[in-house]
Amino acid sequence: MKEKIVMAARELIEGQKGYLNYLEEYFDFISNRNTTRKSEIEDLLDIVLNMFQTNETLDLYIRICSYYHAIDRENAMEYAQFYLDMYNDDRVIREIMKIEKEIKVYAKK
Repeated sequence: MKEKIVMAARELIEGQKGYLNYLEEYFDFISNRNTTRKSEIEDLLDIVLNMFQTNETLDLYIRICSYYHAIDRENAMEYAQFYLDMYNDDRVIREIMKIEKEIKVYAKK
C-alpha cells in the first residue's frame, strides 16, 4: 500500500513538473509581447496558486507577481496576500515589498 502511495505521489510531481515547464514558457511568451492582458496574468497566477506547492512553483509565482506589479500594483499585492492566506508563507509579499522599496529608491534619484 505504501509503495502505491509513493508511486502515485511521484507521478503527480512528475506530471506537475511538465505542466510547470509549460506554464513558464507561456509566461515568457506573454511577458515578452508588446501587450499583455491582465486576465492572462491573473489566469496564470490562479493556476500556479492552486498547484501543489514546491520551490519551483513558488519561484514562478513570484516572477509572475513581480511582473504583474508593474501592470497593476494593487492586484499584484492581492495575489501576494492570497498566497500568504493559503500557505501561511510570506515570501511572495516580501519579494513584492522589495520591489516597492526599489521603486521608491529609484524615484528619489
